[in-house]
Amino acid sequence: MLYSDVPRKTIDGKFASLHPLDMQPNMFLEGNFAPVQAELTLSDRSNFDIRGKIPRDLNGSFFRNGPNPQFVPAANYHWFLGDGMVHAFHLQKGEVAYRSRYVKTPTWEIERNAGKAVFFNGGFNPLANLQLIGGNILSLLGGLMRRGNADVFTKLISKANTSLLSYREQLFALVESSPPFAIDPFTLDSTGFEDFGDQFIAPFTAHPKVDPVTGYLYAFGYRVSGQPKLEYYVINPSGKIVARTAIDAPYHAMVHDFVITRNYAILPVFPAVASLAAIKRGRIAEWKPEQGACIFVLEKGGDKSTIRRFELPACYVYHHANAYEEGKTLVFDGVRYDQVPLMGDDNTCRAELFSGKNPGVLTRFRLDLTTGKCSETPLVGDRPMEFPVIDHRQTGEMYERVFAATLAGNGIDKGVFDGHASVLMAKGKVKTETTELPAGHYGGEPIFVPTGKPGTAKGYILNLVYNSNDDRSYLAIYDAEKPDKRPLCEIGVGSRIPYGFHGLWINRKK
Repeated sequence: MLYSDVPRKTIDGKFASLHPLDMQPNMFLEGNFAPVQAELTLSDRSNFDIRGKIPRDLNGSFFRNGPNPQFVPAANYHWFLGDGMVHAFHLQKGEVAYRSRYVKTPTWEIERNAGKAVFFNGGFNPLANLQLIGGNILSLLGGLMRRGNADVFTKLISKANTSLLSYREQLFALVESSPPFAIDPFTLDSTGFEDFGDQFIAPFTAHPKVDPVTGYLYAFGYRVSGQPKLEYYVINPSGKIVARTAIDAPYHAMVHDFVITRNYAILPVFPAVASLAAIKRGRIAEWKPEQGACIFVLEKGGDKSTIRRFELPACYVYHHANAYEEGKTLVFDGVRYDQVPLMGDDNTCRAELFSGKNPGVLTRFRLDLTTGKCSETPLVGDRPMEFPVIDHRQTGEMYERVFAATLAGNGIDKGVFDGHASVLMAKGKVKTETTELPAGHYGGEPIFVPTGKPGTAKGYILNLVYNSNDDRSYLAIYDAEKPDKRPLCEIGVGSRIPYGFHGLWINRKK
């Protein structure tokens, strides 16, 4: 059933929620979490509400990916499981065009033909709906027998809804269950899965890292069942996979992100235990601190003999900012939680997002490779943060500046983040400057577009903002060197863009 066919609840008697009347409360189908079905193309200046001036030296494209279910899901629907939709703002010499398109993976196509949600809808059963997945069932069973895993199924369950990757002049939509899915960077038309020259089929992180010096791509994948539980990948600048390294993780864990340094890859495994049983309940993982947490470190090239394991207290990090080497110490920063968030019931998720329960703290981890000890130090402890981003030209190297979504203090009854922050970590001190959004406006991950030398704040911050007062969204452009000032420009699209996860900026070639 399409959302256009479903009666709606209303929120505060004002705006409609894409939430079936007979469904139990689900915050991920309410307000600006709720999906929109229209795929838009806006190309005339009159289509936009532009306040201020678009910087003429900001030439390129801003992309945002996020979940947007095309059909009414099961009552246990989770934000992480919606169909991917990419939104793109193309900027050129002060002009703008906008597009939004579903990422038309095989999952999207199969469900479109079925006229209903099939995968993750009330359970995870790969043998269901055989008439829809057809001959793929033979490949699935063959993979189970030969490899002990269901990797062939990764292409059938891809939602491609989490993040984006620009690599080798291609644009990919990513989700951690499946291989990268290529889309056209201007039209957003779907192209197909990337196989890295080796018929690659396996889970693939939504947060791969590109080495800015060598052009190599580093990534990993985790499985909710089967072997290996965790696997590390190295892809060369020609797009060929040159290493696949199995890592003997202690359990099947939801490993969302990792970091690299000049010489090492660092893969923390936290006790968010993934399973098919959890997926059936509409969640990917369950918090089991008794399982313990650990960090795997190996040489970046993927030599299995270099793998080392270090222990640390149970905690969870969805997103890391960066990492670097300081002698024999590995330094890496991320947003730390006491336990994995957003994996509980609806009331728990609401409390975490809107009531300050289990806040994310930007934290510095220091791992001494000689002693094996790992320490934690809060960098910014006075306000929750998420979605840390850096100048990606400094990936794996010493750096001093992080930009992140944050709570500025205007209240978050209809959104999660009401501001973003610029954090400078220099000379042993931490300085935080915060951009507060107007009351009722909520942003997300701030994207940094550098125009100066690496490590400086010279450039722009782009933040996709939802205005709950008029139920519309806009792209806000800020001077990154003046984070406490108002935006230079706001580009309104006249409609709502649902909350998403991660974005990307690609410069236009001159």
